[in-house]
Amino acid sequence: MAAQLNYNYGTPKGVPGGKFDIAFDEVVTRKNENEDGVMKYGLAVAVGTDAGNGIKVPVTGTTAAQIEGITIALPNTEQDMAGKVVVKKNASLSVMKKGNIWGRLATGATPTYGTKAYVIPEGDEAGTFTHAADNGKSDSGKVEYLDISATFGNASDDGIAVIVL
Repeated sequence: MAAQLNYNYGTPKGVPGGKFDIAFDEVVTRKNENEDGVMKYGLAVAVGTDAGNGIKVPVTGTTAAQIEGITIALPNTEQDMAGKVVVKKNASLSVMKKGNIWGRLATGATPTYGTKAYVIPEGDEAGTFTHAADNGKSDSGKVEYLDISATFGNASDDGIAVIVL
């Protein structure tokens, strides 16, 4: 008789854009200005073209002052036929401006409790968080990451970490 000794089905600590705890938070509602599927939960988002109403994923030239907050996961978002969550253009989204939330990590990010969480302002990982102040390149290839006064919290798991705003 065989016995299963390892299940490897651990419950994840959180989900991208999930609230971490019940600490005080400040949340606003904004409209997604990006095309279908571009916006994701757990990303830092910038003020959109309709300031105070719209948000978008950061692009080249976005400043720290233009970061509105982090998108909060909503359980009623539609999925495509492959089961992938697709945030639609013009969808109403909740954005956390202050509080503790699970944010998406950039490739190679090493979250450490209490250290600054910088936002990557451009490229495929725009809106994700990292521990580095820049991309490590010199001269014309250097990209400064955005310091939005956020820090890493005390937990991380599989590409996400607690971000304290």
